[in-house]
Amino acid sequence: MSTVGERILIARRQLGWTQEELAKRMGYKSKSTINKIEMGINDIPQSKIVPFAKVLGTTPAYLMGWEETEKQ
Repeated sequence: MSTVGERILIARRQLGWTQEELAKRMGYKSKSTINKIEMGINDIPQSKIVPFAKVLGTTPAYLMGWEETEKQ
């Protein structure tokens, strides 16, 4: 089973985005936060699940691992 970070990584790569690009779209100052989330070093705040899903064009349920389909 994939973690939230792994699912963010998969969705980001499918869009062809860099960590830096996702960081900018999410309002983070640097890509290090995205890197730490994808690697499982930092947990994603619950309040960021919906914004991540919207930016990545997927659903909160997919990011949380509650459903297998990726796109909305």
